[in-house]
Order: sequence, then structure tokens, then C-alpha cells
Amino acid sequence: YKRQVYFMLKTKLKCNQMITVLRTMKCMALLVALWMSPMLIANAPWQLKVERDGIKVYQQQQAGIKLAHSKGVVVVNAQAEQVLQLMQDLSQCNQWLFDCLSAKQYADGLVHMVFKGTMWFKDRDVVFASEIQHLNDSDQWLITTKNQPTKHPNNQFVRVNHKKTTWLITPINHKQVQIDYELYIDPKIRFKSAVNKYNRDAVFTTLQMLRTLLNQQSNEGITAQSNQNQSKL
Repeated sequence: YKRQVYFMLKTKLKCNQMITVLRTMKCMALLVALWMSPMLIANAPWQLKVERDGIKVYQQQQAGIKLAHSKGVVVVNAQAEQVLQLMQDLSQCNQWLFDCLSAKQYADGLVHMVFKGTMWFKDRDVVFASEIQHLNDSDQWLITTKNQPTKHPNNQFVRVNHKKTTWLITPINHKQVQIDYELYIDPKIRFKSAVNKYNRDAVFTTLQMLRTLLNQQSNEGITAQSNQNQSKL
């Protein structure tokens, strides 16, 4: 009888231990799922929002980020060097960068830009460092910016504390390049959906104006070269 009781108690103990192990494994699986879920959301595919006039604009809502990231893609008739030269010419920023009112570079290399405030909102400004890299393996050019919101304070505008832009210039052939432009900016406006739409439209219009200006400069260059050739004749 004692042996039977001992055996029953031992069996019950093993069952309880097994149940505890299963519960622990279930809790661990749940914790892993909760830990992984933000990563899965962050790596979700970009959603196409606009496809018009040869320009595509995507948006992505990343985990833990207030607003959506926006990304635009366009092919332009220019060489990578022409695109880089135009983008580094701050005096022309208001001709292609959406709502850019002015831009200048400080002695320490940081760039200051002022953007027009939408509707009744005050103009915004941003200070950032810019880096240009040539990716030798793919022959691409990568331009990244790092926001510096505490540098060169200016009380005339509302300082943007969160802004990140990335430009990727990919040669297609000796006459064309593809431009990928990714933007995240928080202008400190409460209306999330309106800001997401504004940023989406800003990416589209920027690429549209950039392409127009590059085409214009390219045509002017061809005309100048043609006139020079005729004068030699």
C-alpha cells in the first residue's frame, strides 16, 4: 500500500512538474513574441501611396515612431555628378526642395535650412550635418544627414528636433540615374494624418522639382555645347 501511495505521489509530482514546465515554455514563447513584434512591424514592407508622373512614393509606420517614414523613387536624365553638384549648391535649394525658404552653411560645416510653415503655423528650421559616400561595389552615391537640433539656436523659427533624410543615387546608364529619397521629419504639429500626408506630398514634389531642374540644366548644357560647336565652324 505504501508503495502504491509513493508511486501515485511521484507520478502526480511529475505531472505537476511537467505542467509547470509547459506553462513556463508558454510564457517564454509569449514574451519572445511580444519582444519580436516591434521588430516585425519595423521591418514591414513599404506601402505605395502615390504613383504619378513617373514618381512613386511609399510610406512605412515603424514601431515606436510617432509619424510615418516616407520614401520616393524617380529616374532622371542626368549623371550622378550633376545631381550631387545641384544638391550641394545651397543657393538653389528653394528651386527644388519643397517649401525650402533658405539654406546656408556655417563655418563648422553644419547646414541651416528654413522651411515654410503650412497654413497658420510658424516657419520651421533645422540644423544638420551631411555626409556623402561613394559605394564602390555598387557605384552608388549615398547622402545621409544627422540632425543637430541644439546647434546654432535661432528664436525666429520653430526648431525641428527630429529629422532624417537619406538620398541614394544609382546610375542606370551614362545618361540616367535613379534617385531614392527617404524622409522622416516631425514638425511638432499634433495632426498625425495631416503631417503624414504633408510629408508624402513633400517627397513627391521635391523629386518632381528636382527632375525638372536637372532636365532644364541638361538642356541648357546641350544648347551651350551646340552653340560652341557652331561658332567653331
